[in-house]
Amino acid sequence: MKRPFDYYLLWVVALLSLLINAGLVYGLMLARQRAAEGAQTAAEAVAALRSASLEYTVHLDQSLPVSLTVPFNTIVRVPISTTLPIDTEFNFSLHTLLGDFPVNLPVHAEVPVNLTSQVPLDVVVPISATVPVSLDVPIKIDVSQTPLGQSLGPTQTYLEKLAADLKVNPFIDLLPR
Repeated sequence: MKRPFDYYLLWVVALLSLLINAGLVYGLMLARQRAAEGAQTAAEAVAALRSASLEYTVHLDQSLPVSLTVPFNTIVRVPISTTLPIDTEFNFSLHTLLGDFPVNLPVHAEVPVNLTSQVPLDVVVPISATVPVSLDVPIKIDVSQTPLGQSLGPTQTYLEKLAADLKVNPFIDLLPR
């Protein structure tokens, strides 16, 4: 008994369909493996970002206005060492029995002065200036100590779990043993 042509054609279509499905499954398995590698790479990148630190130097070149008052309260000792010249005339009247006589008495003298005087100072001194500031400030930020670093923890965990789940071969690893 001879089989009709469409019977053989049906077998060819079935085998061709089986080959296409096998290729599709193989392609999906490769895509799954690549996705697992990508998830693992992303998890490693997140881990590296979490442990990284940002370093930057900020250059400041500005003028800062300063305005304040400074109270100043002290006692200052002032030594005085000098000679005071005296050049004057004393005019007075001399009363006698014979009458009043005007007397002019010239005085020429030098008086030495040696003393230390204490002068109290109680002063409020206003200070108003503009101070130029030029400096470099190094800044280092550990990402793990910031909210960004803390929020990356669950992301890293999720990516590691996803990579592990995608590495499981559903045809081999899930078979009962």
